[in-house]
Amino acid sequence: MYGPLSDKHYDVTKLFGQLWEETLQQRIIESIQNQPDNDRVAAIIKCKIDDFLRRFPFHERLKLQPDAKDNAKALADRNCGNELFALPMEGNYLQALRHYNESISYSVQGSEARALAYGNRSAVCIKFGLYQECLDNIRLARTSNYPARLADKLNKREQHVKRCIQHDPPVFPDRVKHTPGKYRPRDSGHPALKLSYEAHFNVPQLVKCVELRQNRQFGRHLVTTQHLKAGDVLLIEKPYANLLCDTERYKRCAFCQNEDTFTLIPCEGCTVTMYCSEECRDKAHKQYHRYECGVLRDCWRMVGPLLGGMVGVRTVATAFASFDQDLEGWNDQLNTLNEMNVNAFTMDWNNATVRDMYDTVHVLATNQKRRSRKDLAELIFFASIVHRLLLERTDFGPLCESSQTRSKLLFDLLLRHVQISLINKKRVLHMEAVEVKDEEDEDTKEKVGDELNDYFDYDSEEGKPTHFEERPHAIAVYPLSSMLNHSCVPNVVPINLLDGRCAFVAIRPIAAGEQLFDNYGTCTIRYERSVRGIYLQDCYLFQCSCGACQPRAEHAYTDPEEANLLRNLELLPKVETKLLMLLWHMNQKERYYTRQQLTAMQLKLVHTLRMMHSFSPDDELFLVVRQETLLF
Repeated sequence: MYGPLSDKHYDVTKLFGQLWEETLQQRIIESIQNQPDNDRVAAIIKCKIDDFLRRFPFHERLKLQPDAKDNAKALADRNCGNELFALPMEGNYLQALRHYNESISYSVQGSEARALAYGNRSAVCIKFGLYQECLDNIRLARTSNYPARLADKLNKREQHVKRCIQHDPPVFPDRVKHTPGKYRPRDSGHPALKLSYEAHFNVPQLVKCVELRQNRQFGRHLVTTQHLKAGDVLLIEKPYANLLCDTERYKRCAFCQNEDTFTLIPCEGCTVTMYCSEECRDKAHKQYHRYECGVLRDCWRMVGPLLGGMVGVRTVATAFASFDQDLEGWNDQLNTLNEMNVNAFTMDWNNATVRDMYDTVHVLATNQKRRSRKDLAELIFFASIVHRLLLERTDFGPLCESSQTRSKLLFDLLLRHVQISLINKKRVLHMEAVEVKDEEDEDTKEKVGDELNDYFDYDSEEGKPTHFEERPHAIAVYPLSSMLNHSCVPNVVPINLLDGRCAFVAIRPIAAGEQLFDNYGTCTIRYERSVRGIYLQDCYLFQCSCGACQPRAEHAYTDPEEANLLRNLELLPKVETKLLMLLWHMNQKERYYTRQQLTAMQLKLVHTLRMMHSFSPDDELFLVVRQETLLF
């Protein structure tokens, strides 16, 4: 099914917990109890776990098996889709579409099963007036050997669609034409975000006034050397590695992450990834996917709460490709690498090689020394299983089978980047528009300003309210913004752009010399102090000392002008005008910002920016589709 791939019955952390109590704890603790060297501790734990896994049937216990095409599963999925498609009054066309995509993903290349699924998907396109997408699917069905006995049906559908194109106005007249096989970029419909001040000469994605500092209290952190205003753009950064969430696999392209549900094509080596075009599929294969293809489904199934570690697997695959499969060269570079000299804020990004860029990720914090022995053993257990799967099923196997040094390097990198990703990962968000039913309007409006991930707007023509919700669709690792420390009341926020980059924007005035703070997912709007403390300690291994986490935090502050301002903003028809008015008010000298919580204006700013730059008018297609499903 097209839901999450993770399976609680085969969760590697649960299995480890059972084994720890039964046998691993005694074996490991006895071996390391008098060992002060943390690196040596990790090596001893690795040795003990390797010895255990040689005899333990972990494949069977975790139900690990190679990912393979299966026309029988493809047929079952297509039948589920057909059943849903036959129930138009239930509004199930979108669910049918997901089943057809899963059928395409499971089907063998050139098989009748795939051709029929493409044909079924073309019928869904007609239901929503997506005529060009329908023709694309008819083309794909024919190239997949659509059966001759049904060719007449497909031909009639094609002729019907061509007549509709000639006589009916398009559903989305301003959409960029999609060239089959090519990536189609998204446009937000608003001017692109740009840095608000002069860029750093060697780091063009960062404003010059932001510097990396280090001290005993905060470690590495970012500081501004000049006064900043609310709305200032400080950093626009590409991720080194990102990974589409498994729940989005039959909805978005696994490479560009565009929402192209009606025209996705499959990877031919696995059943997990689909792409918007041959162009994206080829780029993904070249840049990383060929080294992870054989293990991705099993990794998703067993990862459990170690979700962030999945980006670590992607990071290793990406880096390996950048080193041209040269593990010896990679090993030599790491052996001569002085980590103290690697600084992403002084490196010349204008002339940086892909290997230089990798170094900036390699030196990100792992927090290995802060981990308990059990937590470290759990990560080594997970990395060891992934390591074995990579050797069994991917190109890493032939490269490592004759060299213990290569095999050890691969494991060491997996463990390192799993740890790096767990504490440096960031969610990639998009804004999704959902029409609010009339009876829910008042209840929804009352929640505005109370939820961090909601935005409320009105359609200027219909006067109907539209609810914009933040939805995560990927996780990523960024070398520069990973230096931002956490605060439960941040002064900068990430704005994910449609081209895959992430901008960081100030959400209140920030004085010269002040530190910049991001939020690691524990905003005060959602969580009380005790819950935030537990989460940050468990996931990031530190205790927060921001203003909101002080024992005597100031009382909540309410600005009486905010409610009037927010009501007045709703009267303005253009979002650009709303933004200008909002920023004018937020940057007044007398404006007060509490250290205990974000203000309603700050929340409004965040979601206005995300609505402008994390949402494409092209994706209104899916809002209309969702609304239309209620009518069938």
